[in-house]
Amino acid sequence: MKKILSILALIIIISGCGLNQDANNSNTESNTKSSSESTQDSSKMANLDNYLTAAKQALSVGDYNKAIEESTVAIKANPNNADAYSIRGFATALNGDTTKGIADTKKAYDLDPNNVANYYNMAMVYKLQGQLQESKRWFERY
Repeated sequence: MKKILSILALIIIISGCGLNQDANNSNTESNTKSSSESTQDSSKMANLDNYLTAAKQALSVGDYNKAIEESTVAIKANPNNADAYSIRGFATALNGDTTKGIADTKKAYDLDPNNVANYYNMAMVYKLQGQLQESKRWFERY
C-alpha cells in the first residue's frame, strides 16, 4: 500500500511540480546581477534541481530517508521551495512521522497554494493519520 501511495505521489509531484515560482524569480533577478553572481545563481539552481530530482527518485522507490535527506538539503538551499517541503512532508509521513509530515505539507501549501500536488499530499498525510474527514476535505478541494 505504501508503495502504491508513493508512486501516486511521485506522479502528482512530477506532473504538478517543477521548480517553484520563487526559484524562477531568482533566475529572473539574477539577469540583472554581475556575470559572476549570475554564474553562482545558475550553479545553485542546478544543485537545487539535482537535490529535488534525487528526492523524487528516492520517494518513488520507497527510500523515504533519502527523500527526506535530499529535500532537506534543497530546503536549506532555498527555504521558500514548496516542492522540497511537499516531498519531505510526504516522505516523512510515509516514514511514520505524520505530525512532521503534516507540518511540511502545510508549509508547501502555504508557499504554493495553486499546486495540485500540495492538496494531494495533504489529503494523503491526513489519511495516514486516520483523519479521514480531513483527508476527504483536501481531496475535494482540487
